[in-house]
Amino acid sequence: MQLLTGMYNARIDDKGRLSLPARLRTAIAAEQVVVLPGLDENHLMIMRPEYFEKDFSEPILSSPMAMLDKKKRILIRKLISPAIYVDIDSSGRINIPPQIREKYNLPNKSEALLVGAGYTVELWNPDVFASSDDGESIADLAQDLFEEKE
Repeated sequence: MQLLTGMYNARIDDKGRLSLPARLRTAIAAEQVVVLPGLDENHLMIMRPEYFEKDFSEPILSSPMAMLDKKKRILIRKLISPAIYVDIDSSGRINIPPQIREKYNLPNKSEALLVGAGYTVELWNPDVFASSDDGESIADLAQDLFEEKE
């Protein structure tokens, strides 16, 4: 499975459609994508259906008794429940419902930013993305990540 990488300026048209860049469409290699809230709750995530169903959702829904765990119930409500399957049309566009786009400040006729994040693509309002930088350096983040694994 090809990683989803790169940063792409995009535009949401007057009908609420977002054109996926050809490079991302090729890497996604599917007729549908799943759109759901981003983990930071200030952007949307776009992912392949098979990744959403197996790698992303399965650990959360790991047992029929998952609903007995309060944190899992909340996670299901915040991540799994609002997820929608969206077709990629013949022109490589997806149409995200207005109520979802509005929540993330992505109205019709607006600029958007697509950020490849490995197995997902993040969909941002460019201004929100610019203000989301927490100032940590790549070296510090990488060091923290590798120290956790030791």
